[in-house]
Amino acid sequence: MIDAPELLDDFSRACAEQGMAVVDIEHGRALAPHVPPSLPSGKGAVYVFSLSGRWGARSPAGPNRVLKVGKVGANSNPRFQYQHYNPRSAMSTLASSLLANRVLWPYLGNPNISETTIGVWMKQHLDRDHFFVAAAEADVRSMLEVYLRARLVPVFEGS
Repeated sequence: MIDAPELLDDFSRACAEQGMAVVDIEHGRALAPHVPPSLPSGKGAVYVFSLSGRWGARSPAGPNRVLKVGKVGANSNPRFQYQHYNPRSAMSTLASSLLANRVLWPYLGNPNISETTIGVWMKQHLDRDHFFVAAAEADVRSMLEVYLRARLVPVFEGS
């Protein structure tokens, strides 16, 4: 599992060392099988998709391997809650990335996925971590996304 408290402590320490304000960041987790949560009112988020411990244990990628780190603003609940599970939403969704990169399937445990089954597979086999930040703190959200990408080294970024 991602050690969220440690990551947040390290991020806060790095911000403080650079003279940046440390803001309240709330962590949430949805373990596989999961139901995608809604974005809380007045919050943006940085989210992390990773292989569940159970699925990852059967794959060369290993348990908790991070697949994607992304961010959304406070007015982006559709992106946060369900677009990543639908490859037709946008090319930059995790579903699109998984389907477009079949060469990685053996590394990811040979998921039996297609355009119609990818969303269900993701909910059953991936964990989601969420880091909620006040909507007004867009700069902090952006820095946190970059920080988590550097620390967690996700498999997919962008399309």
